[in-house]
Amino acid sequence: MISQKTIDEILLVSKIEEVVSDFISLKKRGQNWVGLCPFHEDRNPSMYVSPRLGIYKCFVCNAGGNAVNFVMNHEHISYPEALTLLAKKYHIPIEEELPKTPEEIEAQSVRDSLYTLNLFAENYFIDQLFKTEEGQNIALSYLKERGLNEATIKKFKIGYSPEGWDPFYTHAIKNGFKLDHLLQTGLVKKSDSGKYFDFFRGRIMFPIHSTIGKTIGFGGRILKTEEKIAKYFNSPESEIYHKSDVLYGFHLARKAIRSLDNVYIVEGYTDVISMNASGVENVVASSGTALTQNQIKLIASQTNNITILFDGDPAGIKASLRGIDLLLDSNLNIHVVPLPDGEDPDSFARKTGDQELQEYLKNNTLNFILFKTKVLSEDAGSDPIKKAALVNEIIGDIAKIFDPIVRSMYIKECAQIFQLSEETLNVQLRKRVWKNINQNKTEKREVEELPVEHHHQSTIQTGITDVDLIENNERLIILLLLKYGMYEVDVEIDDPKGVSYDKCRIDQLLFDEFHDQQICFSNPLFQKIYEEYAFVAPNIDSQEKIILYFTNHSDEAINHFVAQNFVKEDPEYSKYWNLRFDTSTRYADNNIHKLNNDVESTIHMFKLRLLEKYQSFLVKELKVEMTDEHIDKILDKLDQVNSRIEEISSRLKIVITK
Repeated sequence: MISQKTIDEILLVSKIEEVVSDFISLKKRGQNWVGLCPFHEDRNPSMYVSPRLGIYKCFVCNAGGNAVNFVMNHEHISYPEALTLLAKKYHIPIEEELPKTPEEIEAQSVRDSLYTLNLFAENYFIDQLFKTEEGQNIALSYLKERGLNEATIKKFKIGYSPEGWDPFYTHAIKNGFKLDHLLQTGLVKKSDSGKYFDFFRGRIMFPIHSTIGKTIGFGGRILKTEEKIAKYFNSPESEIYHKSDVLYGFHLARKAIRSLDNVYIVEGYTDVISMNASGVENVVASSGTALTQNQIKLIASQTNNITILFDGDPAGIKASLRGIDLLLDSNLNIHVVPLPDGEDPDSFARKTGDQELQEYLKNNTLNFILFKTKVLSEDAGSDPIKKAALVNEIIGDIAKIFDPIVRSMYIKECAQIFQLSEETLNVQLRKRVWKNINQNKTEKREVEELPVEHHHQSTIQTGITDVDLIENNERLIILLLLKYGMYEVDVEIDDPKGVSYDKCRIDQLLFDEFHDQQICFSNPLFQKIYEEYAFVAPNIDSQEKIILYFTNHSDEAINHFVAQNFVKEDPEYSKYWNLRFDTSTRYADNNIHKLNNDVESTIHMFKLRLLEKYQSFLVKELKVEMTDEHIDKILDKLDQVNSRIEEISSRLKIVITK
């Protein structure tokens, strides 16, 4: 177990903007940073990262928390794993409170065990490649023949699984790994006769890593060409490996993707490795399948620009063109690079020099839609039916693009290619765009009509409504408490000699007012914050720490409410604005000056709303049949309430209409 001292040091040193920017691209906005939220389908930046508060907050899906929470949620790892990752990032030695007992080791989660097993297997395969005669003669020589040097091989942690029925299985069992975990990872299989054997026998091993570099699975390439079995075997889906969530090489490419603002997409492991060895580091592989929504989200967290490398095979190009619809829906800028006929990224990278490869990629990058249009128009030829179908298909692709200016540019280009008027294409485009909008509305309505438990996150009541004026004033009271509770204001005190003033903290003033008049909040959330503030405030020495305490609160509703009101900075206006327009602004010079009036008016307005509610109740009571004595009592109360309302209204300088 990680000691509390180490945890405190990790939380102290970790900078939220640095941690989040390791996973998504952020842009500065005032005191905060903003970026696309990785926890929902986000087209416009809705995640705010506040260095001042040390938190992130999405104002669409409500995801939020500190640096540790972000790493846990983004990587789907445990709290100790996230702490360990941050400790490694900031070079903090991990201090254990007590050594783990055998019982504690036994009780570790399945995920932890599978990670440990995969790392053990990775090291075993590397040793087999470099330290055994079989590995050196068969696998290492093969890799070097393909132009890979030892530095590249070690960079991607390539290994070798030896021939033989069960050498890895035997080695793993001897080292205390469970058979159940060996089967879950797919490293070991069970034969029909009931014997256990190594799944990846006689194969070069390509470890698959998570976005933070943890080994989650393997791909194995066979070296014997005469056997009629699949060239590649891949790990099965497991507790830690989901193929649709992973891009091969992403953990190594992320830095280059962000710095170059572009990612190259290839198909296989060797494509990534050969291109990386040739100096193209911003390259990842979809591992032989069409890109999934989660993989696209991973790309969008780093860049909006994606370039797909097509093998130099006309039939393959046409087939690949059909599988990019999800990319168009994602609002990414899509380009393609068609390779020479008969080449794939692996072979082409090995044939060309580093400089030649990079120049080819630069000079042959084409816009996807225009490339698709030209390729398919050649196939359609002069056949009017095929040509019409192609036009409709391309219009459908253009309609998926979010930016109307980009759409209009594509229409102009396609009009020239198809020799049709722009207006003709625009008419069809408007129909498709309108159809897409209506379809999205229908899908959204269907989602909204689902039972609450099917929603990704439940709606959190924050008390911000236009209808309930009392609750809105309660919200203002809580915000006043959190923002300025420790500030001092002038309060009027009883003095026989005349009017006298003394200093009083705002939180104390509020507590006194609420206690004396036995006021409680109608919103349970606000009442909870109020009570907890009273409990923790005596032990906290600054207003900033108060905000941090509630921002990092374990209660999701409190966390959401406070983050929603404190992550986004209020606009700060020029100090001359209030002079020119005779109005108050947020300029720092007049904040403290206004505070006295703000506190007084907020409290009085809250009391006024409570009195108005009680007034309405008494008026309704009068409409019920009752004795004359009872009516007189209600009328007396109503007179007192009306008198108090007039008194507060006078102080607030407002007119109450009846």
